[in-house]
Amino acid sequence: MDAQASSIKWTDGVRELAQDLRCLAWLHAEERDGATWLALYRAGFPMGLYLAGGNGVPAMTRALETLAEVHAHEPQRVDDRLAADYAAIYLTHALRASPCESVWRDEDHLILQEPTFAVREVYRRHGIGPLDWRAMPDDHLVHELCFVAHLLEADEQAAALDFLDHHLLTWLPQFAERVAQRADTLVYAALALLTVDAMNLLRARLS
Repeated sequence: MDAQASSIKWTDGVRELAQDLRCLAWLHAEERDGATWLALYRAGFPMGLYLAGGNGVPAMTRALETLAEVHAHEPQRVDDRLAADYAAIYLTHALRASPCESVWRDEDHLILQEPTFAVREVYRRHGIGPLDWRAMPDDHLVHELCFVAHLLEADEQAAALDFLDHHLLTWLPQFAERVAQRADTLVYAALALLTVDAMNLLRARLS
């Protein structure tokens, strides 16, 4: 009976877990201004995540509390710093913390190498068509988070676990550590920690 109850509880929560992944992907996908981050905070983020756990949650809570204090007096300054930090991480790679798997796993640390094509093949096997790699490579963090969400929604939990083990969690901890150390804003440092903690928690649940 206990095993059956556990299975039912897991099934009921799959949609919410997938939503957590898509929420995190959305935050990594584009620059978000201070007002957006504070709206999320007032709505219960990050404590409201099903995958809330680890050091990322208190780090993000502190970051958003600090952001709220500064934003009340200097909203433009907050927005400018968030924009610059987002660019340094995701666009100009000034922090040397690429959000793409290939850069971490290729011996020459280059984008669009063998890991990219391996991820593309996994997507193809699970019905995901060609992506616009010029806009965002297949092995970008955003795509990988959304793919795991897709697998959960399709009730392919074994495939989700396999993808975490062979792709996302092979490089995400390194990315998160470097961003946490080098980011200029507490928000983006905390987002990196929050994301890797969520994936570790998801992996534990899947296994």
